[in-house]
Amino acid sequence: MWHDRGRRSALFRDRFTADLFLVTANFLMSLPGHAFRRFVFQRLARNAIGDGSVIERGCRLSSRGGIKIGNDCVINAGTLLDGRGGLEIGDRVNISPEVLLLTDEHDPDSPTFNDRPRPVEIGSRVWIGSRAIVLPGTIIGEGAVVGAGSVARGIVESDAIHVGVPARPIRSRAREAQSVLPTYRRFFH
Repeated sequence: MWHDRGRRSALFRDRFTADLFLVTANFLMSLPGHAFRRFVFQRLARNAIGDGSVIERGCRLSSRGGIKIGNDCVINAGTLLDGRGGLEIGDRVNISPEVLLLTDEHDPDSPTFNDRPRPVEIGSRVWIGSRAIVLPGTIIGEGAVVGAGSVARGIVESDAIHVGVPARPIRSRAREAQSVLPTYRRFFH
């Protein structure tokens, strides 16, 4: 009995430490200064971010590590970056406000409601509209658009615009679209 209490105590400490880290990191990610947030994202949260990429205030993390962002990306305010299952974002990606990028879910058939992490891959030149949801295991092809409020799952075709729940392609997109994103500079933002 005493041995079990020690194990429960260690589990509590581990969960408490993880929760404290997330609260602290997410608070720091809400403060002004792109360079400061990059520092928190890379050094404190142990993620990777490419040159010229910015993370707006109010983006939230759900884990330490597991996220890789390419070059010249813009991650807008209120976006949830879930690295528990692995999240990889290509170059020149624009993620609009309040997007949920999910890499972990519960297994509905598990007797103990276990989690089921699956990586998400987002290709280069992708645009994800406001309040879209990207579910675990999704692969978004290069140059794709996921419309505002859409739910992306499975494989999202390259160079096509996808909308709806679940997101379905409605038309193609020019291959040269979003080949250059303007430099994003807003002091104290």
